[in-house]
Amino acid sequence: MIAIHLDRKDDTPLFRQIACQLTEAVQRGRLGRDQRLPTTRELARRLGVNRLTVARAYAEVAAEGWISSHVGRGTFVKDTGQPSGPRRSGALHRPGAGSNASPDASSYGWSELFSRNSERAIDGGLPAAALGITEPGVISFASLFPDPALFPVEPFRAALDKVMRREGHRILGYGPPAGFTALRGMIAENLRSRGMTVSEDEIVITSGSQQGIDLVARALLDPGDAVLVENPTYTGAVQVFHSYGAELIGAPVDQEGVIVSRLREAIARRRPKLIYLMPNFQNPTSETMSLARRHALIELAAGAGLPILEDDFGGDLRFEGTDLPSLKALDQRGSVIYLSTFAKKLLPGLRIGWIAAPREMTQRLVHLKKITDYSTSLLLQAALHEFCIHGDLDRHLLNVVDKYRERRDAMLAAMKRSFPAEARWSRPKGGLVVWVTLPPGVDADEVAADAQSRGVLVGRGDLFHLDGGTKQNLRLTFSQATPREIHRGIRLLGDIIKQRIRRRRSEPQTPPAESLPLI
Repeated sequence: MIAIHLDRKDDTPLFRQIACQLTEAVQRGRLGRDQRLPTTRELARRLGVNRLTVARAYAEVAAEGWISSHVGRGTFVKDTGQPSGPRRSGALHRPGAGSNASPDASSYGWSELFSRNSERAIDGGLPAAALGITEPGVISFASLFPDPALFPVEPFRAALDKVMRREGHRILGYGPPAGFTALRGMIAENLRSRGMTVSEDEIVITSGSQQGIDLVARALLDPGDAVLVENPTYTGAVQVFHSYGAELIGAPVDQEGVIVSRLREAIARRRPKLIYLMPNFQNPTSETMSLARRHALIELAAGAGLPILEDDFGGDLRFEGTDLPSLKALDQRGSVIYLSTFAKKLLPGLRIGWIAAPREMTQRLVHLKKITDYSTSLLLQAALHEFCIHGDLDRHLLNVVDKYRERRDAMLAAMKRSFPAEARWSRPKGGLVVWVTLPPGVDADEVAADAQSRGVLVGRGDLFHLDGGTKQNLRLTFSQATPREIHRGIRLLGDIIKQRIRRRRSEPQTPPAESLPLI
């Protein structure tokens, strides 16, 4: 048993305070070999910190060789002797500290020089599989990236060649920071056809939607500001907001999208600076906000004087039903910032997204983009414009929407056939994911670990919750698996879930063992 004391007045980051005290406890023998540490969620709750703070602390101690983490089992003390990896002393190491400081570059204390902003921007824990990195033969339900097999390689190559021949040297230089003028005009025209009042000057091309979120956060947020988000939500946005010192306040999501009454309660408790949400095919739940809630949200934000960042990352991937008006189209005050990308519907490697916002906001965003990367690739923007104006994007969307609809249907049919009756799941009308709620008592982390050992990758639902949520959800994507792979992978998942239900029923009901009481 050890006590962890956090000094919030100390300039030392909280994660490093936790890491140093854990390391010292191992060194002094207060934590013994193979002793199990609490989960990041449990320790975060006890210490009153964000779960990512504890995850960063565990990562630091693991990098020094004192502890190790195992998927589905937990985090354990490795040894009370010398660590297996590079080690810093329990005291904070500074470059050049001590008379015997080594000139070896590997011993230089970079970790003590990082800014507070960079300390906040820690990895949210998404595995490499979520980024589309998988081994051959593995079935992936973890990656939200589109299927590379469906990329329109030849049509885009032809567009690129045509631009190079026509534009020559000019297209290989720097472009306008706001983006390629013709592409911005085309995007503005498309948005107007969908009911949005947008001009070319109110479009900013970004290096993917991730940069768009970052630019908006940098333009609006100061440390300590509150941001209202859906819970669960996109982890990339969470990391951006945390990196600027924002406090995140979550509102739950149901079959009609975010529950607006819960947003209203949060606004009454704490004056937020921004609302961030995904009305269409929300990631990770796949739900679409109803028209009634869209109107209620716009009215709520207007009354509170709050801007909204509307992330429409996959609105074009609709399989059935009719499109609902965007929040931007319903907005009469000019307070909605609309964000979208070509990544999910076309080619993620282009890294081209865009922001549509009132002119005063776009001017600030362009200034921030100038000092970030100056401009997104002019060559790729021009090639994308060429690709779109000749109808290649429309033809591509017709193809991929049919393919993804087929895969969604295959996944829903396979789940109905293979999953136990106690399991529940969403039935998305578009997008690329299905959100699963497992039967009571079935641990999603254990299911994910078991499935991975048998060649099927899934997304753990707790990674998308601000507070870790429950361990009862899985996010299953169908973008990178064929219908045959989907049927095989879902059948295996169903077997795993049923096995765990049988095991739970056969085990005697005893109180759960307590983790190491770090307080």
